[in-house]
Amino acid sequence: MRTPSPTHPGRAPRTPYGGGQDLVPETAFEGMAFEGQDFGGQSSDLVAFRGCDLGRVSFANGTLSRVEFGDSVLEACDLANARWERAHLAGARFSGCRLVGLDLTGALLRRCRLEACNASLACFRDASLREVRFQDCDLRGSSFQGADLRGVSFAGCDLAECQLSFAKLGGADLRGARIEGLRVRIEDLKGLIVDPVQAAYLAGLMGLRILP
Repeated sequence: MRTPSPTHPGRAPRTPYGGGQDLVPETAFEGMAFEGQDFGGQSSDLVAFRGCDLGRVSFANGTLSRVEFGDSVLEACDLANARWERAHLAGARFSGCRLVGLDLTGALLRRCRLEACNASLACFRDASLREVRFQDCDLRGSSFQGADLRGVSFAGCDLAECQLSFAKLGGADLRGARIEGLRVRIEDLKGLIVDPVQAAYLAGLMGLRILP
């Protein structure tokens, strides 16, 4: 029986997932609703979720290489310490998710939104992000080393102790974010959008003194 997602009444009806707890490689789930499943600790490859709604689903401590999430919504899901290297996330929304220690090395993120997520110590190393918005996320100690962050917004986020060295930051918007302890090279700052307080802080990192 097809029932609409209770949390997204504006979306088309989703088919409740009634399968097992194993993620078989090269499996694609389309237009399905997942609620409370525990996929944690599994290793798989090329699993795809397209047009799916996921609520309180766990992928913690698992390895899903080249996993795909297309036009899907994840709410209150647990991805802590999961390895999603070379993931492809397009049109995905993460809301209130636990992303502590999530490894997205080399991932592709397109048109994604992450809201009120705990992504401290996450790894976005060498990832490519386009039209991505982080809103009110805890990203303390995360690594974006070598990532393409051009045009990415970090409104209201905690970026303390984040690693941004060698990242492409042109058009990235840090206004309103906490940036104490940010690790970044001077040459990486070109085109970065910051507020006046952040500008003064970054000037201090470069050894500049701002006097009245």
